[in-house]
Amino acid sequence: LLIKKGNHRFAVDRATYFRRGKEISEHMFITGVKGPGDRITFFAGAAPSGCGKTTTAMTGDEFVSDDLAQIWIAEDGSIRSVNPENGIFGIIKDVSWDDDPMMLKLFRNEKAEIIFSNVLIDENKKPHWEGSGEEPPKKGYNFQGQWEEGKTDKNNKPVPISHPNARFTISCVALDNYSDKIEDPAGVVTKVFTYSGRDSDTMPPVWVAENLDQGVVIGASLISQATATEVGATGVKRSPWANQPFIPGGLGDYMHAQFDFFNSDKIKDEYRPILAGLNYFLTHGARGGEGNKLLGEKKDVHVWMGWLERRVHNDVSAIATPIGLLPKYEDLKELFKSLIDKQYDRELYNRQFSLYIDNIIRRIDLQADAYKKDENVPDRLFKIYDEQKKGLLALKEKYGSIVTPEQLEEAKS
Repeated sequence: LLIKKGNHRFAVDRATYFRRGKEISEHMFITGVKGPGDRITFFAGAAPSGCGKTTTAMTGDEFVSDDLAQIWIAEDGSIRSVNPENGIFGIIKDVSWDDDPMMLKLFRNEKAEIIFSNVLIDENKKPHWEGSGEEPPKKGYNFQGQWEEGKTDKNNKPVPISHPNARFTISCVALDNYSDKIEDPAGVVTKVFTYSGRDSDTMPPVWVAENLDQGVVIGASLISQATATEVGATGVKRSPWANQPFIPGGLGDYMHAQFDFFNSDKIKDEYRPILAGLNYFLTHGARGGEGNKLLGEKKDVHVWMGWLERRVHNDVSAIATPIGLLPKYEDLKELFKSLIDKQYDRELYNRQFSLYIDNIIRRIDLQADAYKKDENVPDRLFKIYDEQKKGLLALKEKYGSIVTPEQLEEAKS
């Protein structure tokens, strides 16, 4: 892991200072999503460790990478991405039949070559982990030694069956959705870039930047809960581009490189990408309900990805808002049915896609205040924050602190 992340830092440094405007080195998955007529559109997506990057990558029909991406502008004017690795080293907590059936099928295949670490091993040499949805054994051996149901630590707290940072390691070729393009040094043409964190109360499940500068700001504004990979960390934190731990230079320099790359005149219009935010961690309690249960299911990401695939090809329209473009209900209703055979009612849509103005403004203020303390941060960032805040305050004055999608459409009509 140290060698892998160390080399990634070198790659980020090279792209930021020596290949500016030509390439970027990102903490991103790469996956191909099938659209109408078996069209495959490749995505690259950032998310902090432990925040669903592998799960999102596995929703694709042609898997290329779950963690790292080298991205450049090719001679033909397209943006291309390649995986510098040859496998997956992922957090296993919460990998379950409901959310990751393809991965569970692989894990329970006795002929598959997999390295498990910090999980519980039962008497039959079968691995178990937290959040699998399977019935755990009564005893076994885990990261603290011999374990049995009801075991507590020195503070009298229950010892989980697996460590929060329990991992699995597999070769990409073992996956059912493995793409042979992973071996192609020319990479894959990449049309959609996503940025997602673990945000329980503010941003909608999916939204698209109206322009590329606004898209760079989505990446700059990632928020996440502390993850299992950060020993001792707790609470909510900023996580710019999910790449900040690997940026050896200044964050302002890295941001300049992002603006320069996505606005390069070497990218042909036909290959110009869309940049989007993803968030499937909204909770009922944050949207007028009770409790911390997810508002929706993790498998709904198939729909969010499917909508983005259609949006980049102009197959669906969208609702313009100060933070970007939101999907329309009828499009999502059809995709929920066709992609995951699930009913999607308007009440849930309104709860997920209404703008909670005060929350979003607090988020903008938090980010702006933090970036004012950094050096060499582009003025474009603050200009976009100011424009978004101005638009949100205008909506609040007209409709109140919670603005529904119907009101957003009315405001633009």
